[in-house]
Amino acid sequence: MTNAGRTFPIRRGDATLLIGDMEIDQARAVATLLVRLSDKTAPNAVYSDPQAGHFQEHVKEGNQGADVGCHVLISLAPEIGLPNTYTCAVERMPGLPSDLVRRLLSKLLNYEYRANPAFYQYPHPGGGQDRHGNPRLDRCCPHIELRGRPSDTLINDINNGHLSGVSLIRTEAATPIGGAAYLTKKASELKLAIDHNNLPANLWQGLQQAFQQNAGAYPVAKVAYRTPGSSRSVTVEIDSHNGTPLNDIYVKSFELRNIFPFLAQSTRSIVPHLRDLAIPQLVAERHV
Repeated sequence: MTNAGRTFPIRRGDATLLIGDMEIDQARAVATLLVRLSDKTAPNAVYSDPQAGHFQEHVKEGNQGADVGCHVLISLAPEIGLPNTYTCAVERMPGLPSDLVRRLLSKLLNYEYRANPAFYQYPHPGGGQDRHGNPRLDRCCPHIELRGRPSDTLINDINNGHLSGVSLIRTEAATPIGGAAYLTKKASELKLAIDHNNLPANLWQGLQQAFQQNAGAYPVAKVAYRTPGSSRSVTVEIDSHNGTPLNDIYVKSFELRNIFPFLAQSTRSIVPHLRDLAIPQLVAERHV
């Protein structure tokens, strides 16, 4: 689909997502994608040289949109003990958040599912045969989720800070509250008491286990704490099933240094000197 130029229009056609380039590194089992967003509603680019009195606005024409791109690296080897889970790194680019990357990849899988009847077929769990005597098959449409790993900062702050509040949260059916038609139920929060004299040595691990055991009824947990050595209070929401922080600031990331020449906002093809710096970092982060 990348070679065919398949695109995914969003925002009622005002913007378009696409994979501009793709490479497979078989030796290191890493796929590198260049995801691009073309946005017709974005402002025009402007360049100036104040000392020379030069001012230049690049006006978009026709169906042109302001283009931003980000590199996405995906391990082709799954994580140990985590079926269908692969380490992924998304280049941080203003205007192109990771959720748009997820939407594009899932949508392309959806396109393939609809166009190719043999895509994602598997033997029916109930067994049996079709009218031609062949094993009965079923289908499913795969989709992609992005689950951020908790950052070292988050784990350290929870383990060494002062725990001040823990809650479990579940969504509620949108039903009106009697006497106030403009108010409806949205979520219920179960606040937990904390025995500070009986905290585990690894508090983060203990909290994860408690959240997972109650994830069926309460899919989201909320943890409040004071950071070590300060009076700063922090509250973070966590996916109870897998410990994923729901605040992007606490998702694990790495920084690439000494990138030269500097990167533009977008590019026609994968930038080799960024790819060559990023792949070893991704390989170091995965557990395969």
